[in-house]
Amino acid sequence: MSLVQAALAGDRRALARVLSAVENGTEEGRAALATLFPKTGRAHVVGVTGSPGAGKSTLVGRLAAEIRERGQPLAIVAVDPTSPYSGGALLGDRLRMRELATDPGIFIRSMASRGHPGGVAHATHDVVSVLDAAGFPVVIVETVGAGQAQVDVARLAHTVVLVEAPGMGDDVQALKAGLMEIADILVVNKADKPEARQTVRALQRVHQGVTSRGHHGPGAALPDEETVAGWEVPILETSAVENQGIAALVEAIE
Repeated sequence: MSLVQAALAGDRRALARVLSAVENGTEEGRAALATLFPKTGRAHVVGVTGSPGAGKSTLVGRLAAEIRERGQPLAIVAVDPTSPYSGGALLGDRLRMRELATDPGIFIRSMASRGHPGGVAHATHDVVSVLDAAGFPVVIVETVGAGQAQVDVARLAHTVVLVEAPGMGDDVQALKAGLMEIADILVVNKADKPEARQTVRALQRVHQGVTSRGHHGPGAALPDEETVAGWEVPILETSAVENQGIAALVEAIE
């Protein structure tokens, strides 16, 4: 049995080896992508992005647990900062999701950003394609802490969740021309903090009347006007630490 066949049959070690080959751009990786490409296009790719310190990793962990409660397997691609010494991922996200590691229905892959400026790594799209072909119905991509111009996640995700935390102040205005425009769902995490309501009101002012443009996903075509007008971007409150608001977020993503 070939490595690709073993990965498709559910062998996690084989899947990890295929992902490494793809991420490193080897000839074996390119051949695997060519074989797997016809099997892609079935997964719902969810991008989770936002400012550093917004609690994305903890929120993704809670999201994953809630999706598993609903009976679906899923994969998580966590794009970590690059180690200046090894060139590999610092694995901060993997450490924060360690409680998920024993669940056979969840596959977690950490990737180093390798200096790519868009919040994701250069090979993230290909890694997502492999996980899609491997049969995961949901693939969550968590970006490196993203700034205003780091919007590459919109090119590979069908649904973009923008996570913010209380106490941003005027930072909301700075986000208006960048990440705010790609968000399908806005989340104020750490909503148990007293400043949360002020952040929600600030986001409501900035985002009032804005609809998602629906231009996400690989090769996505521009939607018709009816599609654009049909999705009002919700602003949800969650507390990942307290496990509050997670079910509503999953429903919005679905």
